[in-house]
Amino acid sequence: MLKQRILTAVILVPLLVAALFYLSLPWLTLIFAVFMAAAAWEWAGLTGLRHIAARLAYVAVLLLFGVLGLKLIPLDPELIVSFLTASALWWLWALVELISRRDVTRGMFATMTGRVVGGFLVLVPLWVAAVYLLAADEERPRVLLFLLVLVWVADSAAYFAGSVFGRTRLAPHVSPGKTVEGVAGGVLGVVLLAWLCGTILWKFEGMSLATWIGLAAVTALFSVVGDLTESKLKRIAGVKDSGRLLPGHGGVLDRIDALTSAVPVFALGAIFLLK
Repeated sequence: MLKQRILTAVILVPLLVAALFYLSLPWLTLIFAVFMAAAAWEWAGLTGLRHIAARLAYVAVLLLFGVLGLKLIPLDPELIVSFLTASALWWLWALVELISRRDVTRGMFATMTGRVVGGFLVLVPLWVAAVYLLAADEERPRVLLFLLVLVWVADSAAYFAGSVFGRTRLAPHVSPGKTVEGVAGGVLGVVLLAWLCGTILWKFEGMSLATWIGLAAVTALFSVVGDLTESKLKRIAGVKDSGRLLPGHGGVLDRIDALTSAVPVFALGAIFLLK
């Protein structure tokens, strides 16, 4: 399994980085759409939609909502603020649900309707926010690359900190392996990353170093919510992975779960802090 994980990463990561640097925005939007379609297919399966026709319809409707968002937002810049604010509020609600409800069969995702709607609230904002960040970045793709590295650092640092210092379980009913100490280690790793980038490489112009580090830390915290939210859905469905598309890694959802919350939250924070 480890060899498969490494081989998949060695192949996919350079391809993704090359695409971000060399492909135009329309092509990147299309590539993101393919990932969103794969993730939506997996989400549909986790919700309980078993028939192929139902899952295909779910994917089609989700992509339609994403296209509508991408078409409408450029017509009115304020729409992106409203859209991302709604997404951030949903993730705050998800955080409260994860902490307060110990029974995964109650609350968020307790019904098929809740699980079906949840996919739209998770995947559409990710797609729209990612394209928005690419379009707004004058030196594309530094913002999205920073976010990808941020989530990877948060996850890796949390894993090592949790392995060494982990004592207090964060949400044992959803993900027994995650600890408060691990999350703290992940945030600390991201703070160090943001400080290094802010002092040596790059940060948003017009944003102080402290603000930049704060935005990165908040984004890292929300990335955990995205991870746990997908874990809750998989626990309800009774599966370990969302799919088998990526050898050694599971499904697409298993790889982008933390990004589903991190990207919209980071985008919203950047918009407000740069005003």
